[in-house]
Amino acid sequence: MAKLFCMMKKLLSILALACSALAFGQTEEPIEYFTDSDISDTRFSFAATYAPSFASRRLALYEPQTDGEEIYALNSEGASGILGQRYGIMSYYELRSIFHLGIGFMTEQTGYVTKDYAVFDQNAVVQDTIGVFDARTDIQAITVPIQVIFHTQMTDAWALQVVPSYDLTFYQKIDRNWIGEGVPSYSQDAVVGALGTMYQRGTDIKNHKGFNGTIGFALGSEFTIASNLVFTVRGEFRLAALPINKLDVGLSEVPYSIGGAFGFRYYL
Repeated sequence: MAKLFCMMKKLLSILALACSALAFGQTEEPIEYFTDSDISDTRFSFAATYAPSFASRRLALYEPQTDGEEIYALNSEGASGILGQRYGIMSYYELRSIFHLGIGFMTEQTGYVTKDYAVFDQNAVVQDTIGVFDARTDIQAITVPIQVIFHTQMTDAWALQVVPSYDLTFYQKIDRNWIGEGVPSYSQDAVVGALGTMYQRGTDIKNHKGFNGTIGFALGSEFTIASNLVFTVRGEFRLAALPINKLDVGLSEVPYSIGGAFGFRYYL
């Protein structure tokens, strides 16, 4: 028994010496303290965005008049597109690391080309067709986009984003002009108002809405290029919530666009 006790005592002594040697060999690293000003708060961020697009329209309703008083008729429901764009700024707040809420201010230029307007001469005793023409509609608007970003960090430098949105759209200007050769002259052919019924004939009374909403969906990525600075790229689809025409016109056109959005986002 005494021999066993002696062996255990020697073993404990060896273990104590080993622990002392290990402790002596370790270098003590200094403790670094941070103040609140040294810690970056990344809940808020700001972004600048440019979004080119292909814009056109969907014909939601067309009710041709047949009372002899009509000033135009559509021979085709088709439309072609034009190049549009949006640009502006956004601010974001991170409710969670995977859930960001944003609101911003942007300007938008969009539109479409409506094909095959048959235009009638309102000065004729018997209704007569002046010609069949295409007409281009140009829309200028100020929008207040509200975005929800579902953010998934794939690597340290790359994140995947799904972005549904709704824009408050305030139309600043809607113009429609004939395009092509031999287009009508307003003063001679008296077809003011036939240009897409944007205004009542010969007046400044608008036949289009001043406010609308725009539903959007985007899918894209965010790439870190510097400390707190990222580059964003997205593909997006946007559709007006309502037609741009007033209810009493008999023509309901819904603009839409398909394009991309590019920009820089800075995390505070």
